[in-house]
Amino acid sequence: MASQGVAEARRLLRAVIVGRLVFTPVTPPPGLQPRKGPGRKPRLIYEMKGEASLSGLIAGLICASPVVAPTGFEPVFQP
Repeated sequence: MASQGVAEARRLLRAVIVGRLVFTPVTPPPGLQPRKGPGRKPRLIYEMKGEASLSGLIAGLICASPVVAPTGFEPVFQP
């Protein structure tokens, strides 16, 4: 998605993310294999904390109108 439309991806992230994201480095698990190849840096692992909400995405999708059925709420057809 991001490679096809950077501006659209940023707009979606702004609509979903509430406030800031906090990235904290953590100790890699002992079973994590090191990267192979000369000059490769060790893997860094980060914990990401933040808050997200879908209301920014669906706010424009739901449209409620204050219209009531012409006959009101009572049943139209009687058995």
